[in-house]
Amino acid sequence: MKTLLLTPKLPQEYILKDGCYYNSKGKITEWSIMQLEFYSTINTQHNCTKYVRFHIKLAEQDKTYSFDCPLALAIEGKALDIFFDYQIYALCSDNLFSKFISSVVKLSVFGQTPEDNYAIDQGYLKLQNGKIVFGLGNEVVNASDEDPVISESTIKLKKSDNSGDFTSYLDKLINSSSFPPAAFIASLVAYVKPMFENELDEYGFTIFIYADSGLGKTEFSKLLSDIFEDHDNIVSLSSDKYAIKKAAKLKDSLIVIDDLNRTVSSRIRNSNEAKLCDFIQMNQSSGNCHYKDIEVKLDNIAIVTAEYVIKNNSTINRCLLVQLENAFDSDELTLLKKEHGKYIAFLKDFILWLCWNYEKISDESAYYKSKNDNSNIGNENSGKLKRIMRTYQILCITLDIFKRYLKEQHDLTDEHIKDLSNICKTSIENCINDTIDHCLTDDNKIGREFIDEILLGIFQEDIVSADFAEYSKEAKKARKNKYLQRYVFYFDGSYLCVEADVLTNWLKTRLELEVVPSKQKVSAQLRYYGLLKVIGGEYTSTISEDKSRKYYQLYLQRLKECQAEIANISADEVHYWWDGSSSSSDYGSWGDNSNDCFENIDDQEPY
Repeated sequence: MKTLLLTPKLPQEYILKDGCYYNSKGKITEWSIMQLEFYSTINTQHNCTKYVRFHIKLAEQDKTYSFDCPLALAIEGKALDIFFDYQIYALCSDNLFSKFISSVVKLSVFGQTPEDNYAIDQGYLKLQNGKIVFGLGNEVVNASDEDPVISESTIKLKKSDNSGDFTSYLDKLINSSSFPPAAFIASLVAYVKPMFENELDEYGFTIFIYADSGLGKTEFSKLLSDIFEDHDNIVSLSSDKYAIKKAAKLKDSLIVIDDLNRTVSSRIRNSNEAKLCDFIQMNQSSGNCHYKDIEVKLDNIAIVTAEYVIKNNSTINRCLLVQLENAFDSDELTLLKKEHGKYIAFLKDFILWLCWNYEKISDESAYYKSKNDNSNIGNENSGKLKRIMRTYQILCITLDIFKRYLKEQHDLTDEHIKDLSNICKTSIENCINDTIDHCLTDDNKIGREFIDEILLGIFQEDIVSADFAEYSKEAKKARKNKYLQRYVFYFDGSYLCVEADVLTNWLKTRLELEVVPSKQKVSAQLRYYGLLKVIGGEYTSTISEDKSRKYYQLYLQRLKECQAEIANISADEVHYWWDGSSSSSDYGSWGDNSNDCFENIDDQEPY
């Protein structure tokens, strides 16, 4: 970090004597400001903030405190809390103390230009001189004292163990009889994938570690992720959504969501599954995601731990399933945990090597992608497996990068590297096959007839209203006269809302359906394909416009992704006239909703 060194200047009414400040009434401090440093930070949004760094020496102790304060707070006389945090007080009133600090700072920085620094929180940053650095906790990997970069992260990295060669630790981890090395390679994707992503290729996925209780899911995930002192990147699934999203803001990093278990309460289980699905789909969406009008598309690799695999195709094909089948060896686990500082040392060294070779590897990305191209798998289900095969591709690429690192940075023998590579490759293929099997097996059980009819209807027919007054008027008229309402869906700007009975009755008018719709079957498909918003374990909920009735709320982005899968296009290319992105003249007309298809709500089976 670059700073401008300044000598503190005193107002005329103050003097410095014996390391203390005095005014006309006597001593006001028992310390003095030895030096000031003046600098500014520029973040990724190009916002500039100026800071003053105080170096304060206690008069009667050989002790110096150094801390930073925003320039604006110091000048406005609002810096006392920062001083008090370091137990630096004055022998005068707080008001006089504030004025004194403000005057010193104003006089000292007047006419001075601060040194500019780039502010980094987490992840990669390219400096103006072309150098690549990486924010890992509160440390900046590959940055020297001369580089104009500063960490603004409040997350503190654990100490690494630099005593001895950490490749022996990697050998133990990869050759473990308990923990699949595919998860280790997958964890490195967080640091590798930025070099291979562009507008066409995104490689986000979630590492889904599942096993029965007591087999070491949480301990294994911590071996790969627990690198911060306060475990800031590890959060329990029982936490609220805000806590999960806060942890997930760690860019280009590895986070852990722990743990989905077989709770006795189906309501809590449904709520936890919905929370997990919501997180995974937000983390690996192909489009832009928003949460309360804030763009929250996440950019990391996550680990989730669970006692079972959730029955949701849309979620699972965004994951790499990693099953722990063997109980962990307690001696092995104890040793791996005891020497975990070596893993942190490896991680810093690996990221440092990536920073050195960032541009070179990025330039060679086409070669790595071509070498590991698995798109032509010759399978009738290839369309459904695109996400999984994309995950397989980035795992193979990351394994290649890891092998190159071992060769160039640590000069391991070709035979040693080949042995490690074969173990990892076999584990990766087993996990990919397990993921595919879960998707295809569950897909055959669930089906998607209702989803396809919904997609066809909202795309071709005038059955969606974005005006709630219009929608409500038609719905009341339909209920009164016992016929199916014209507008089946109401679009509230984010979700497609529909009452369970209305949707079921509308689907029953689709004569081409072989499966008779029921609320249970319909809600099962909506949940399975990740379309349904679940609140507090409930599949229906009220909306802001109508607190008297409950609705299914279907995610717009997920609808577009399902539509894109059928049309074999990008989700960003899917537009509906009712979401404000197209004209209604581009689509079909409203179909005939005859009254003989209406069924009494009381006769419907529960969903």
